[in-house]
Amino acid sequence: MNLDLGRIRSELNQGWNELPNTTEIVSSVVVPIFHTQEGEHGFILTQRSQHLKSHPGQISFPGGVKDPEDSDLLSCALREWEEEMGVSRTQIEIIGKHEHLLTRTGFHITPFLGIYSGDFQFSYNRDEVEKVILLPIKSLWNAPFYQIQIPNRGPENTAYYFDLDEGLLWGATCELILRFLRHYASFQREPNLVKPNLNTPPFFRPPRN
Repeated sequence: MNLDLGRIRSELNQGWNELPNTTEIVSSVVVPIFHTQEGEHGFILTQRSQHLKSHPGQISFPGGVKDPEDSDLLSCALREWEEEMGVSRTQIEIIGKHEHLLTRTGFHITPFLGIYSGDFQFSYNRDEVEKVILLPIKSLWNAPFYQIQIPNRGPENTAYYFDLDEGLLWGATCELILRFLRHYASFQREPNLVKPNLNTPPFFRPPRN
C-alpha cells in the first residue's frame, strides 16, 4: 500500500507549538511511517512491557504525557521517541500533526506523523517496551477487523480492533490508525460487529481456531 506523502505533507496541520486548551491529560505520540522492502509503507509500533501499570502489553505508538520540561507537544513526542526506541530524533522527519484524539479515560492525544529513515536497529528501553512491531499498512486490509459497543456506555461509545499476528491492536492507537487510513489511504472496510466477551478492557477477545 503506497501513500501519497506529498498530499499528506500539504494537508497536515503545521501548528506544532500550539498547546490545547483542555482539562484532559495532555499527551502526544509519534506516528512513524517507514518503507517496506516491497516499496510499500508501514507503521512502527511498540508492544508495551507487561509489568507497566498503565496499559501493560498493549500495542501503541511511541509517546506519553507531556512533562513540565517539554516546551511543547512535539518536544514531548520526540523525547518519548528517543526514550522508548533508543534512537535519535534525527532519524525521523516530522511532517505535521494529525487530528487530536480525546479518549474515554481522560487523555488528549496529539499525533505527529513522521517519516523514519534509520536502519531499524532500535536499542529500545526494555523497561517500557516488550518489542518493536513493523506493521505493513497493506496487512490491515486482510487482518480480522471488529467493532463492539462498550458495555454500560451509550450507543456512540464503540471500540475497534485489528487482530494482528503480533497481538490485538485496539484502543487509542487503533482509533488513530483508522482515522489516518480513512483519510489518506481510502480505507473503507466495514468491521465485523460483535458483542463484548470480556467484562474489563479490552472487552473483547477475538475467536481462535
